[in-house]
Amino acid sequence: MDIQEGRLILDNTDINRIVKNHLEKFDEILNDNFEEIIAQTYNKNDSAIFPESKFQQIKIENPSYTKEDFKFDCLKNEVTNYLSEIKDDRKTKNTTLKIIERAEAGKIEVLNKDNPQPWQKQLLTALTTLNRYISEKLESIEKNEHFNKAIPPRIYNALEAINSEKSQDILNATQTRTPWEKVFNEFEEYKNGNKGTKQNTIDSNRFCVLTCFELVNKKYVEEITYKDCHKIANTICRVPVKWNINYPHKRLQDLIKQDFEKTLSATSVKKYLRSFKEFMAFCRKRRYTTESFVDDIDIPRKREATEINGFTPKELSKIFNIKTYPPMVSIEHSYRYWIPLIALYSGMRLNEICQLYLDDIDWEDDVYYFNLTDKRKDQHLKNRQSKRRVPIHPMLIEFGILNLIKKARKEKRERLFYQLTYNEKNHYANKMSGWFARYLKSLGIEGRDKVFHSFRHTVKPYLRDAGISQEYQNAICGWGTNDIGEKVYGGQIPIAKLYEEISKLKYPFLEKNLNAIMKKNKGRI
Repeated sequence: MDIQEGRLILDNTDINRIVKNHLEKFDEILNDNFEEIIAQTYNKNDSAIFPESKFQQIKIENPSYTKEDFKFDCLKNEVTNYLSEIKDDRKTKNTTLKIIERAEAGKIEVLNKDNPQPWQKQLLTALTTLNRYISEKLESIEKNEHFNKAIPPRIYNALEAINSEKSQDILNATQTRTPWEKVFNEFEEYKNGNKGTKQNTIDSNRFCVLTCFELVNKKYVEEITYKDCHKIANTICRVPVKWNINYPHKRLQDLIKQDFEKTLSATSVKKYLRSFKEFMAFCRKRRYTTESFVDDIDIPRKREATEINGFTPKELSKIFNIKTYPPMVSIEHSYRYWIPLIALYSGMRLNEICQLYLDDIDWEDDVYYFNLTDKRKDQHLKNRQSKRRVPIHPMLIEFGILNLIKKARKEKRERLFYQLTYNEKNHYANKMSGWFARYLKSLGIEGRDKVFHSFRHTVKPYLRDAGISQEYQNAICGWGTNDIGEKVYGGQIPIAKLYEEISKLKYPFLEKNLNAIMKKNKGRI
């Protein structure tokens, strides 16, 4: 740190310290909010260096406020906090303290928005990179994945320095072996006091941790290694149900070598590993270990297989019922009205419908159609066959979907269902998926086999029964085929021919219900 021509100058050491300070705070966030991060209830803005929500809030109050203004204000706040922190550090030299005092008194220029100095640009780049690293790290934990992205050198060096300090703390401490039960008692106090966690949940966590330590036949937290974590993650699925009650005199290490009819379910396996993961993170926080092994404890991502079934005629009659089906009374919720109808008459996947841009709706040979692509960064298709053209069913046109499209274009919207927002996990489908699940439950249609995707399984038999050939079914719905002649866009089947075929898709038992819904909502677009 120095002063040149009346300006504050931060050097590379200062920038590295700012990055390191942030990483130490982020480490605490991971330890204190591990459960929330795994459950995806943690607000990422709380750890962001440039929180988007804060920018949007200021933007509402001050429309002329720009991203550049926001980044400069965040940078200014970072430097102010850094100066305050090193001022309170007893190891700080007197010459540095004098510089800080002059900066705080306004006697020297700290930052300049219009004429930034090289160090100011370097710090902004470092913090932008760090902000991205934090976001990606949180995402990897949410998805229970290894963090396998390249770590920028400055961040890597800061992480190494932090780990080195923690290792030294442990080496300087008395060399004793700490029973995991003793550390868990501290963990319990922390969960009770800081988190308000219920006792039955803590007791369940204790048994999960006990099981993991028994799997590797160890008692002390300092003994846990990467290989132990790998073994726990790979063998816990073989643990028999109620092993401690049914086999009280046998070692768990020996039990997992046998074949049992009832072993831990996929849900239980996740719970055990998450408990162990959180406990090891706590051990690292309290300096019992140098590693938390958070990235080495793999939690299975796949759920137990569930077969999705189509809706029965009775269930479809419940869904499309004049008394319960959402009316077209609010443009903000119009997607609830249209998306199930589109799925019923196309077999399109939920996100394929939700992500439609207005320029994805085209016209050829007197036929309007949906052009399903992934040409934009926020558009996603399941596979190669999913890229296709789907004619708009005549029943949808009768409902008035062309008027909806016309209105959206007149309002200069980009997307057909612009009310839906994007996220990395579920793309544009999140809001609709949640609402439809609640809607099905309100109708008494429950079970993991009945979800929005059931529409896709519903369409298939009705296409078949309408006499539509498999080739045309594949072209309309984007199903895979073993016929090498069927290529992208259904082997270039003319759109007029696809329209002719999809027009055969009908639901005679629903006509009365659908006509009533159509009549009630006519002219409300």
